[in-house]
Amino acid sequence: MTIKDVLDRYPHLYGVFEDHGLHFCAGCYVMLASTIGTGANYSGLKPADRQALLAELNRLAFSDMHEAGSASPSTA
Repeated sequence: MTIKDVLDRYPHLYGVFEDHGLHFCAGCYVMLASTIGTGANYSGLKPADRQALLAELNRLAFSDMHEAGSASPSTA
């Protein structure tokens, strides 16, 4: 899943990427076309920071799915 895929589905998570050091310049297709892991590497995130980013993204995305009554990713 690319960063663009995540933001298309969960646009409110944009700030989470910014808070964790993944910044998007206007028209930056390199970052948007990257996977989260590649984008994190490109931004110089350390493994612990990468894990914190993924944990927050998953927590917020899962809570959105739970509130909407959708199946969890593990059962979808």
